[in-house]
Order: sequence, then structure tokens, then C-alpha cells
Amino acid sequence: MTLGWRDLLSLLADIVALLGIPVLVVTTARLVGEIKKERAERRALKIISEGCLEFLDSEHKVGINLVPFERVPLMPRPGDFVLLPGEGRRYGAGEYEVEQVKFIFLEASDVDQPCPAALSKVTAFVRRR
Repeated sequence: MTLGWRDLLSLLADIVALLGIPVLVVTTARLVGEIKKERAERRALKIISEGCLEFLDSEHKVGINLVPFERVPLMPRPGDFVLLPGEGRRYGAGEYEVEQVKFIFLEASDVDQPCPAALSKVTAFVRRR
């Protein structure tokens, strides 16, 4: 019994369908998962001072400066004195004493370990000297 070219073509199409459909289903499921993950990341609420050291006047509850982590050579500690630039004399430029430092950590889903966390923001509560 010999197979004609139509029979061979039909057999080839069956093999491609048997292998291709599961691959297509798995690839589509992965793509949909990635799209959902990207969409959730874009919708996540971001704080304007995320990734920054924020200096906050503890008396007036007013933000003085934001400094990105990449520009911070070292984190201030309570009792340190810092000289901050600013636009005016009331809440801006001047020498301040650090009263308290607050570190905020968020869940780090990209780290493969139990209960991962990543530094999100640091707030230094300062008082004018």
C-alpha cells in the first residue's frame, strides 16, 4: 500500500496540529500572564517620593527636600546636622538637626526568598537649628 501525496500532506498536517496546538496554548497562557503582570505593575500606586530620602520639617509638617537614593552618599542619623538648600528661609535653605529617621520597606516580588522586602523611602524628620 503506497500513500499518495494527499495522504502524506494530510498526515503531515495532523502531526503539526498535534504538536502545534499544545505549544500555542502554553505560549498564549504565558503571554496573557505577562500582560496581566505588566498591567498590575502600571496600575500600582506609586508615591512621588518613592526611591528618595525625604527631609520633613517635624514642627510644620512640611516637606523640605527630596533626594534620590542614587545621590545620597550616606543616610542621616538622629543627632546629625544637615545643611539643606531651598527657595526661602522659612521651610527651605538652612541648617537642620535630624530628630528621627523612618525607613519604609515594600514587598519585593522580584526577590526569590521568603518575605522579601526592598527599601522604598526614607523620611528624615528635621528641626531648624
